[in-house]
Amino acid sequence: MAVSFFLLFTKLEKSLESDAASSCTMTSMLKKGGGKAMKRYAPAVILWILGMFLLSACGSRDEEEELQRVTLEEAEVLEIDHGSTTLFVETADVEALEVSLLRSGSSAGAVVDQKDNRVKISLDNDITRMLNIGRMPQLRVKIPADYAGKVEIDGSSGKVTGTGLQNHSLQVKGKSGNISLSFARLNNDVDVSATSGNVNIQLDEEAPDATWVLHSGSGRRSIAVPIQDRNESNRKTEGRTGDGEHEVKLKTSSGNISIK
Repeated sequence: MAVSFFLLFTKLEKSLESDAASSCTMTSMLKKGGGKAMKRYAPAVILWILGMFLLSACGSRDEEEELQRVTLEEAEVLEIDHGSTTLFVETADVEALEVSLLRSGSSAGAVVDQKDNRVKISLDNDITRMLNIGRMPQLRVKIPADYAGKVEIDGSSGKVTGTGLQNHSLQVKGKSGNISLSFARLNNDVDVSATSGNVNIQLDEEAPDATWVLHSGSGRRSIAVPIQDRNESNRKTEGRTGDGEHEVKLKTSSGNISIK
């Protein structure tokens, strides 16, 4: 299918070149023909644009996973800027931070910058990522279990999934992407905010030592764990579990919040 589209666009391209040559340049044609020239070439231009998307979707499906390892021994802050890319982050039994990006062979990769006591993960800007229909990249980050610094996650429409989380302070900011976090142990502060995305929290502990503040604009709030000193209003739910040592803030504008 990709080959047939390629042949079609080759013919269109040759046709355009032939017509352009007969009138010297495209500019002179537009000056002489005005609206007629625009109407004449509009279908070919539209077909060419659509073809680029189809060729991207039907082209090579080869994928590669780029793996980078960075020590976090001196890092106090780990920043992850995933944009609209799906992010999987987990606390794992690894000696160093592991960053991998599953992508098509032609798209851009992940960038890991280390400066002073801060490590930042981001993605190269690449327009080809927009054309990879149905084959969007996935960013995976493994954080050493002994890392006790702060993790800051920032994204737009990309979905965030966290598993086995523990030890580190966590801040997650998103817009329309859903945020799902599973905690092996909730033993630090957590701050999660989303605009229209849902926030889902899974707890392996029955009663973590946390003070809870849930705030939603028009979304629902669902809590399946027993909360003491519960105080609930139209848009906010507050309470604590255990001794309430760690502060957990969950906020959405129109998304739902669930804890279980």
